[in-house]
Amino acid sequence: MTAATDAPVRRPLAPAGGAVPLTAARLLRLELRHNAMPWLLPLIAALFWFDSYRPSTAMPPYWVLRTFWNMGQGATIIDFAPFVAGAAAWVGSRDGRRGTADLVTAAARPRWAVQLAAWAATAIWAVGGYLAFVGVLFAVYAHQGVRGEPPWWWVAVGAAAVLAFSAAGFAVGALYPSRFAAPLAAFGAVFAMLMSSRIGFSHTSGWAQILPTNSNGNFQPDSGMLYPWLPDLPIARIMFLAGITVAALCLLGLPAAAGGPRLRRAAAVATVAGLAAAGTAAGLAGTARLGPHGLVIPALHDAANDRPIANVPDCEGSGFRVCLNPDYRPELTAVTAALAPVVREVAGLPGAPTRATQVAAAYSAGEGQGGQAMTISGRPPVLGMPLGALGIPGAFGWTDGEVAGQLRLLFVHAFVGAGTSIGTPAQQAVQAALLQGAGLPIARQPNLLASAGLWSLARTTGGPAPGPPPATGPVYAVARRLAAMSAGARHAWLAAHLAALRADHLTLAQLP
Repeated sequence: MTAATDAPVRRPLAPAGGAVPLTAARLLRLELRHNAMPWLLPLIAALFWFDSYRPSTAMPPYWVLRTFWNMGQGATIIDFAPFVAGAAAWVGSRDGRRGTADLVTAAARPRWAVQLAAWAATAIWAVGGYLAFVGVLFAVYAHQGVRGEPPWWWVAVGAAAVLAFSAAGFAVGALYPSRFAAPLAAFGAVFAMLMSSRIGFSHTSGWAQILPTNSNGNFQPDSGMLYPWLPDLPIARIMFLAGITVAALCLLGLPAAAGGPRLRRAAAVATVAGLAAAGTAAGLAGTARLGPHGLVIPALHDAANDRPIANVPDCEGSGFRVCLNPDYRPELTAVTAALAPVVREVAGLPGAPTRATQVAAAYSAGEGQGGQAMTISGRPPVLGMPLGALGIPGAFGWTDGEVAGQLRLLFVHAFVGAGTSIGTPAQQAVQAALLQGAGLPIARQPNLLASAGLWSLARTTGGPAPGPPPATGPVYAVARRLAAMSAGARHAWLAAHLAALRADHLTLAQLP
């Protein structure tokens, strides 16, 4: 009785459920402290500055132009991909390289859970580094006064891509535990990005839109200024990359050494679900159609995103007023000065616009925006200018003179009624004469037609064009006669015949 009374009371064991998260947290913290990824971040930062930031500073201060290369064409992803994939493969192959796979398999926790903790630490460092670098990049842009709205959806796409490369690299290392796993994964990432860029440049529709370096039809003016960034394609890309991430990680849960039967069945289901998500996203991208504001995926599109961004235009000029979106305010004086000569040339003629206002540029399938026509409509007539598609000085090699010449050319092109075509021979001759009167010599006009994208409309043969022809032939001969007339005589003839000219009722022979 005494022995029984003096026996110590046993404390009940703590429930196992509370110990599991604590163990997982400790394992993750240990992996974060001993991960290889932090050692690569300084090298990535140097490449990021040289490849993603430095080229963008040559572009005008608009978000869509500054981020076209690093976000639209995926330069930030290219900078991270090989390093992230290589580091993840190095971590994933660690147990195989060190010969400790049997010890990990015999541990209390499933091997797959230990692998996921090691991957999670690599992914946290990689995605955290990506977001930090992009955050600094955007902060510098904001400090420099870049105008418009940042492409936040494309930042999310980049983060999802970094996550996918970390998962794919880790799977390579875990399935092929060798010292060659890291360079193999890094080379695979480089190859994937090269192929993505090669295919993306040549495919303007279909499944290739899912590739993270394809900017065709989804990253052009006036996104973030006149209308919001459409999230349809970014959502599909995030879904595609998330599916790849899940499939790559859950593939590691299929071997018998990964864990028990229930865990392997769950991994199999998750692998199939990840592949299905990636395939569904690629299929959705194949249904994308080009709308006026970007690529629209019917199953993902929200009509609310089609609404233009509200703004109060900034205007300048007396008599003939020029009004632009507030984000284009620095270009207002230059646009007004560029249009002044042609405004004087057509002043008083029937249908001459009394005001010019900026309109949203329509997206094109490729990356070039040249050739989008101006329009004249309304009472009194108003000139509509898709300025974002006409080029801004400093953007993609445009100069002040080229942009000013395009503005004058497309103004007169709309005035003679040529619309979206090259125009009839009579309209071309009158256009050339009016441009000559506005200070653009006829000899320079063929090059101007080419830079504005109108020369390609005149071609009737296939194959690449060798370049615009010289300003010779019947059209330019008649144009020179018109330009040689006195301003009063030319004005009087145009006032009497403009309606017939616009209706395509005049031939070259009927021009003076």
